[in-house]
Amino acid sequence: MGTVPVAMEWVAGGALGATLALITNPIWSWLFHRTSDGDRWERNEAPLPELARDLAGAYGGYAMILTRSHKVVYTSAKAETLPVYQGTKLIHAGLQELVDSAWREDELQARRLSFTDLGPVADAEVRATRLADSYILLTVTDLTETMRARQIRHDFIANIGHELRTPVTAVELIGSALVAGAEDPETVRHFARRLGQESNRLARLTEDMMALAKAQDQDSSRFAEISVLDVLKEAVARHRTAREEAGIEVTVEADPDLTVFGDKDALVTAVDNLVANAIVYSAPGRPVSVTAIIKSGEVAIAVKDQGIGIEAADQERVFERFYRTDRARSRRTGGTGLGLAIVRNTVSGHGGRVTVDSEAGRGSTFTIRLPRRALEKSA
Repeated sequence: MGTVPVAMEWVAGGALGATLALITNPIWSWLFHRTSDGDRWERNEAPLPELARDLAGAYGGYAMILTRSHKVVYTSAKAETLPVYQGTKLIHAGLQELVDSAWREDELQARRLSFTDLGPVADAEVRATRLADSYILLTVTDLTETMRARQIRHDFIANIGHELRTPVTAVELIGSALVAGAEDPETVRHFARRLGQESNRLARLTEDMMALAKAQDQDSSRFAEISVLDVLKEAVARHRTAREEAGIEVTVEADPDLTVFGDKDALVTAVDNLVANAIVYSAPGRPVSVTAIIKSGEVAIAVKDQGIGIEAADQERVFERFYRTDRARSRRTGGTGLGLAIVRNTVSGHGGRVTVDSEAGRGSTFTIRLPRRALEKSA
């Protein structure tokens, strides 16, 4: 007789358990999930707020949203290019540490970091902040170009200081020598000549610094359709005295109808610097040619000499500011070390490039390549 109530209790208990399972299983599944190895349960993350996604998307740079366990749930298009993921997991130790710190402190974490393993990003400001209760917004602001420009400015100022110190010191010493030898006419004449040389050196350095500043900040409003032949002739004419003294013939060849779109004064200065180098680094009597042709749809201006040439190791660096392959010769000729930097910046500002083809002892050919662009005419 007692077996019936017991059976009914079992049935009722089973029905209650099934009912509870129907209710609790979805709740449990919503709150927790098994780990990938199936050994334990982890709490599920809260749904990603739409505002958080919109915020990361509006950032425009490198942005990602992660969970506390470094799982990436959103990346901007740029952030997808960073080599910091393994599947959906953030594996970059430095960024992981920042995410952990933002979670632990529950406030914005911002740091300036340098990287060797972040693809194109070498220097950056990285920020991490908590979103809602389950997510971290991580942003990376690329400062690579900013830091590179800052370093260039720093190096330039340091080099300028060094280059100016030499002639300024020389002028001071010569002034003292003139005072000391005021009673000796020959001494006065000697140091007066030296004073003139150092003054000219200072003037050339000042002029080249101004030309470099102009070359680095090209004003396209000055661009017009100009004759390439006129540019070459004017550049060569500036060196009439120097080439006559060295017995160097400089020939010019270009189609009279060949034109480019650019700043005439700036291009004349660029070719002027190449011609000056060709004369300085050529032996007396060796010819120099300046030509312009159309090659592969570009205007190619070539300055060719038969001088001392450039070692292969130096060819990559000759366009750097203040870099000299022969410092002793540069001091004798009064070179400032800025000429080829002016050429490179001027040509770059015109959308072109400059290259060198050289062999030690057999001369050099510097070639400026400029795009051909027709001058727009109003209707």
